[in-house]
Amino acid sequence: MKRLLAILIFLLLALPVVALAQQPPQVTTDPSQAFITGSLTVKGEGAAPTDRPLSAAQKKILAIRAAKVAALRELAEILDGVAVSGETIVKDAATQSDTIRAAVQGMVKGAKVIQEAYDPMTEMGAVYVSISMHGANGISGQLLPQILPTLPPPMAAVYMPPVTMPAPPQPNDALILDIREHSFKPALINRILAENGEILYDPTKIAQNILVERGAGDYTNDVGKAKAILSERGSKNPLVVKVAGVVKFTDVQVTGDDAANIFAANQKSNFLEGAKVVFVLK
Repeated sequence: MKRLLAILIFLLLALPVVALAQQPPQVTTDPSQAFITGSLTVKGEGAAPTDRPLSAAQKKILAIRAAKVAALRELAEILDGVAVSGETIVKDAATQSDTIRAAVQGMVKGAKVIQEAYDPMTEMGAVYVSISMHGANGISGQLLPQILPTLPPPMAAVYMPPVTMPAPPQPNDALILDIREHSFKPALINRILAENGEILYDPTKIAQNILVERGAGDYTNDVGKAKAILSERGSKNPLVVKVAGVVKFTDVQVTGDDAANIFAANQKSNFLEGAKVVFVLK
């Protein structure tokens, strides 16, 4: 019997160790990076109160509860810094509107808990909560319907090319904007301007369901990844444009020739109306 037990112990020790703990989610606390990853995800940590005796089960429950409160507080602070348009952030918009402030508070309270953990050795709890950037239940879906009516109409005129540009033989069916040489901030509303300030692309003018689902466009840090994103949406020949500059952090500016090319290509394929735009960030 002892010999059999020794053999079993040996075999168990010889087996590879399997990690039982869940892999922690990737935390995304930078609002700009959240546009690339598609969600805001934060971690909160907490411990049970020490002012009274508690059982092990009570310590676990209270530590996780404290961790969730900490995570939601962190999420609210980061959400305040999400860019809306120009130099305006969510916090500014909420200050000016009770409706927007209520939407932000409701969004924080409704954030999805994606993982909970408790370490009985340290008696510390950890909670990860997340909000999607897009979709009906995401930041775009819950904020844009309230924010859009409050935005002032743009001062600039809608872009018109100085001359009619012929469409290319193989029409471009999407747009990639390379902004890696400039300081640019992803926002709920990112516009494209011509050199003279006229507006080529204003996301507030596209269908709201498209804006809620896709935002002003997609965001990545590589042109190849941008092409892959658009390929999944059926694009075969995206137009790649290196931007000339950035206005008020969130609006990109293109040269006169590029503006004319974008306008001519869009006349043929209407990709701007479908928000088939990818912003490539540094």
